[in-house]
Amino acid sequence: SLLQIVSAPYLLLSLFTSLNLCSGKFGQPITDDVSTLKQNIPSDYEIPVQYIPKEAGRCWVVLNIYPLEQSLRKLSDMFGAISSNKDNIMVFIAMLKSLRFTFDHEELETAMQLFQCHYQEGTFLTRLYFDYISDVLNTASEETSTFACRPPPCLDLHNSPGNLVVEADVTTIKCLECALLIERSKTQGQPKNRTLLLLLLVPIAACVGLVVWLVRIILCHKPKRI
Repeated sequence: SLLQIVSAPYLLLSLFTSLNLCSGKFGQPITDDVSTLKQNIPSDYEIPVQYIPKEAGRCWVVLNIYPLEQSLRKLSDMFGAISSNKDNIMVFIAMLKSLRFTFDHEELETAMQLFQCHYQEGTFLTRLYFDYISDVLNTASEETSTFACRPPPCLDLHNSPGNLVVEADVTTIKCLECALLIERSKTQGQPKNRTLLLLLLVPIAACVGLVVWLVRIILCHKPKRI
């Protein structure tokens, strides 16, 4: 069909790109596709993405591959099957997917779980979004991506931003454990508070009962009018 004929060159380009990535070489970044998408997509369009800031260390690229791939897939769904924007986006998806396949699946999943509490939900304007994609791909081509980075302690969302909750060795901290420690710190004072509350309720209840008893006695002994 006409659709298959039109799509064939882009599929071949995606395959060629994937083969280059699997060999560990990106070559020159596809700056033309980035420029085209910046021009075709409105500049004020806000594109949602889940990401880890660069402060995460050397595994910054590794942690952002899959979330960025998912973000691009959602973006591509907004364009028609024969849209050039969709085809250009699919090229980037193929690059990220091929890059992801160069890593062990279980190690990648484990790393993402360890950094779970550090992922941020954000929206990037069109230009910043595709600059971010270029940054991820260029960094992956220039540096050796690795899992050799440890998650910092989780942030306490109930206090001011930037305050760390857990004072422990980061080599043994997992983000799930951070959440548990935060929850435990909140509940440590609860038993004492409940005990004090019960001690206060006992004399109050006794006083109320005494007043009710006295009122009933007074009413019972009050002479009845004929």
